[in-house]
Amino acid sequence: MIIKKVTRNIRQIDADTVKSNPLSIAFILFSLVVIYYANQFPDGGEIGAGFFPIMLSVGIILFAIVDLATDDETELDLSDVDVAPIVIVSGILFAYVFLMPYTGFLVGTMLFLPTVLYYSDVRSKLLIGAISIGFPILLFYVFSRIFLVRLPESQILPVSRLLPQLPLVVL
Repeated sequence: MIIKKVTRNIRQIDADTVKSNPLSIAFILFSLVVIYYANQFPDGGEIGAGFFPIMLSVGIILFAIVDLATDDETELDLSDVDVAPIVIVSGILFAYVFLMPYTGFLVGTMLFLPTVLYYSDVRSKLLIGAISIGFPILLFYVFSRIFLVRLPESQILPVSRLLPQLPLVVL
């Protein structure tokens, strides 16, 4: 029954549906770019650094397809929306992804987060600094020490080599 409904909805996708959901198309295209780059991360024959971005991207693609396939009569009024912050953050996000091989995860994320936090109306400099420095370091330890997944490291500024080793034991 679910398969028939999904098949029927997929058949209903036409040019008007695609035109009315440009954000879904943008999410699908962005996810495909992320999957392409995540496939280039080293994996060593096991679950590697590209696993989580690929899984998130597949989920985004699935939800975007569901959004395209559903017969939604609601319309989003974008006449009052300021598009400039969306375009700026999207550009910074694309730059973050494309510069990741050069900046590495730690430096790239530390540069990326303050801008995103600023455009998210976070104005506390202390909070922006704490999140921008602390969150990437926390993620670095979680992925590299607990999940044993190597995150991209900068060849220019190998900051992760300066971090102390934590006495974590994987059971």
